[in-house]
Amino acid sequence: MSLTKDSPSWSREAPAHGRSARFTAPSPGSPFAIAIADSIEAARLVNVWGYSGWVDVVWRYRRTKIGPLWHTLSLGAFVVVMGTIWSVVLDQDPENHFRFVGTSLIAWSLLSYFVTEGTHSMLGGAPTALAIRYPFIAFTFLHVWKAVLLFGHHFILYLLIVVGTQFNPGLTALYAIPGFILLVANGVGISLLVGMVSLRWRDFIPAAASAMQIMMFVTPVLWPKDLLGPELAYAVDYNPLYHLVRIVRDPLLGQLPPAESWIWACGTLVVGLIVSFWAYGRCRDRIAFWY
Repeated sequence: MSLTKDSPSWSREAPAHGRSARFTAPSPGSPFAIAIADSIEAARLVNVWGYSGWVDVVWRYRRTKIGPLWHTLSLGAFVVVMGTIWSVVLDQDPENHFRFVGTSLIAWSLLSYFVTEGTHSMLGGAPTALAIRYPFIAFTFLHVWKAVLLFGHHFILYLLIVVGTQFNPGLTALYAIPGFILLVANGVGISLLVGMVSLRWRDFIPAAASAMQIMMFVTPVLWPKDLLGPELAYAVDYNPLYHLVRIVRDPLLGQLPPAESWIWACGTLVVGLIVSFWAYGRCRDRIAFWY
């Protein structure tokens, strides 16, 4: 029995009908060691999944005039409709509420993409996973990279909102950068976990999509938290999705996110990575059989 230098798997020679047969035994080490080893290997393949993600976004909108900007136009139309309707229903200032809804939905679209589209992250990598030995976490990195690319197109909508409403967030908007990085880091853990669960149980795919539709109306995205009043507003603080949206949205609106939102976002990141890495390490050698 020998352990190769370039692979975390054990290789063993065994006789089979007079010839030596090579097979792969379970990966050695703790679940976290296996997950970290695959993460490092996937990071080294950045040229592969980075280029693949770029081509996938371009190819999806091949032969269209504006390409991925269709995502921006679709989100923009939704912002205009919901911002107008909800400002009237909730008796809010139209200009401020339009800016609030637009910025909230831009941040929410990224978070929602991690969950709803993340359910297909590993499932879509079936041809590669069944053909060669490939770190499954690389599929998660590919998915998160595509989400970042689409977010870049959505950010154009924010610039249009700022110019259209003549709003200046000031230097406070720079706090959205660490908030965005923290949200993307959370997206890695979220996408990895939902990708594995969806690969194992396909019913989770429509269930996750339905859950995110409900959570969009439960989370203060289309309406401000203050409308709940002091009796119920505290309940929103126990919603981690609210804090993940807030650390990106508030700076873009010229407001500093409270410390509790940063604490919640960091706590969600730690818990999410621990759970997803532990599950990945435990199931690493069985994932290929789920396709």
